[in-house]
Amino acid sequence: MHIKRTLKKIVSGGQTGVDRAALDVALKCKIVCGGWCPNGRIAEDGIIPKRYPLKETESSDYEIRTEWNVKDSDGTLVLNEGELTGGTAFTVECAKKHKKPYLIVDLDNCSANVLDAFWNWIEKNNIKILNMAGPRESKLQGIYKIAKKFLE
Repeated sequence: MHIKRTLKKIVSGGQTGVDRAALDVALKCKIVCGGWCPNGRIAEDGIIPKRYPLKETESSDYEIRTEWNVKDSDGTLVLNEGELTGGTAFTVECAKKHKKPYLIVDLDNCSANVLDAFWNWIEKNNIKILNMAGPRESKLQGIYKIAKKFLE
């Protein structure tokens, strides 16, 4: 897999939806993964399973883990459908604040060129640690499956 030669680590916050899709694909492909999650490993579906190698922040505030994952990565890939809202929009704000490159992929309007654009972005920005973010499952029903298919 090309992704294994280029990227050294994938991080996310462990929330349902895009975060878990990113971690599941990384684990399946044997790519080092991790990231920050809220204290207590909280997520909308309860406790984030231990199979995800995440570190807990000192706070249960989701925004803190979002910002730490942006800061600790070389760039952020945002997978979304439609307008950015909530925590997904906050992720982009953090990337701008910390002057980190980010790429937004609208999974609703994906073309064949999007993968080429993604790899060009990875290489241009020398991204070794990639933060992956997007909506949680309750905000966009079915986003886990859509994001996982795109990543695979």
